[in-house]
Amino acid sequence: MSALPYLLPWILLLLGIGLAAAVKLLPLKSIPGIAVNATLLLIMLGMAVYANVISSQKFDLIAEKEESIAEMEQWKYSHLDELTLILAQLRPPKEEELALMQQLISFGWVSGNPSLLRAQEAHQARERLLESHKVESRMLIKGIPLTVNQQIVELALKEIGFIVLPYREDEKPEEDANIIYFGRDMTLTEIKLTALTLMQAGIDLKAIKPFPKATQGNLRAIKIEWNKYYEGRKSLSPEEVEAAKGFN
Repeated sequence: MSALPYLLPWILLLLGIGLAAAVKLLPLKSIPGIAVNATLLLIMLGMAVYANVISSQKFDLIAEKEESIAEMEQWKYSHLDELTLILAQLRPPKEEELALMQQLISFGWVSGNPSLLRAQEAHQARERLLESHKVESRMLIKGIPLTVNQQIVELALKEIGFIVLPYREDEKPEEDANIIYFGRDMTLTEIKLTALTLMQAGIDLKAIKPFPKATQGNLRAIKIEWNKYYEGRKSLSPEEVEAAKGFN
């Protein structure tokens, strides 16, 4: 059956030769001539229709295979990002980081410090939302500040479906951040996951706002910024972000 599409042109050619011979040898107005010619024409028409059906099925099969390959590629890269994130998170602290932790403890810091608890709560809320989150289409994000581990935060954002845009050469990276702007086509869960990803990294968010003006380039995008206008505001808590019905 799989070889039939390749044989159809030859079959049609033979039928055409047979039809030509029938036209030449049999009187067209005789009953045998009409019957033979009509039969050959019907067979040729049927074979042509069948060839189109087979070709259509082949094209559908190719499209399905291409879609499967695309899904496999997406699965591969998404899980590769997850694995890279896990490996980055398992990296042992550097000596200077351990020294800093020891120093903070010597200053009186405890594990119940509100800043540390907020990061832990943000991580837990993020994990709960991730359980039902599925990446439907990629989003853009820009503005990861210098106050976080760039690699880990970037991988965590990729995990939820972001393409992280780098700073241009003429742009100055954000030193810190306290607000995120989101595009009109971003879902509520995507916005929450973005905020919680930043909060678990220690970013003290004060506001989550839509872009002042929707453009073609920011419909599914997020911009991380620091704005002095919001610095005096109360910090958002992970609980508030997770329970929010919307942001404006």
